[in-house]
Amino acid sequence: MTDTQHRSIPTTVIRIGDLIFLDSFAGLVPAKVTGYTARGEIAVLVTATRGAYRRGEHTTFTPSGCVPRAHVRVRCGQFRVFGAWTFDGLRDEFQPRWA
Repeated sequence: MTDTQHRSIPTTVIRIGDLIFLDSFAGLVPAKVTGYTARGEIAVLVTATRGAYRRGEHTTFTPSGCVPRAHVRVRCGQFRVFGAWTFDGLRDEFQPRWA
């Protein structure tokens, strides 16, 4: 992102306990952030059963595949993801590319 783009787009900060979607082959899977791993992955708790993901399952996911729920809209029956976000407590080298 350029400096102009970075200043014009507000960035959401995701913290432990925030609700997110996991962007997976099963579609958008509802989850909750529970922590971070040493390898820079996000530890999550799946909050609904979708495809191979079961409610109550603990798993890890890459930061670029975790989308805040407020950044998802449905247009013409398709999910649209917009905006930029960062993870509070996650080291800079593991933040999503746009952060």
